[in-house]
Amino acid sequence: MDLRNSSNKASLALECRVARPHEYLAVADLRGEMAREMGSDFDAMASDWRTKFNAYFAGKHAGRNAQVFLAFDGETPVGCAIVSILEHYRRYVFGTELAYVNAVYVRPAYRRRGVASRLMHLAVEWSRERGCKGVRLRASDDGRFLYERLGFHAGREMELDL
Repeated sequence: MDLRNSSNKASLALECRVARPHEYLAVADLRGEMAREMGSDFDAMASDWRTKFNAYFAGKHAGRNAQVFLAFDGETPVGCAIVSILEHYRRYVFGTELAYVNAVYVRPAYRRRGVASRLMHLAVEWSRERGCKGVRLRASDDGRFLYERLGFHAGREMELDL
């Protein structure tokens, strides 16, 4: 899928597509950038987190329970979206599939150009094709407008940090 946007800068030609398993380490790098922007340092928390990230999503992908999408500017990854099937009792009891968007990130120089929107459309379409009845995510303050524009609404979930 090609994405072409123009602004005051030169026109961009970006490709948004399914990430190949050998590209998961590039996705991990983007996820690490996202964490740093949000005040976490994954490298300080676990030096081998990228290897584990790669193994986790490769396994989920092999089981058809996750999909990783990348946006490229030429050969350079500039954004990602990760979606996976939620494990919960309703899936087992009723066959109700729910998807969870684990991360949407676009490098700052590429923001406000529709990249995250295109990645989210791919994630939602993958979820729909899998038969999911809904898609959940955790929105940052910056991302809330995008998700609302795509039809997401605030739910009843709450969180307690332990």
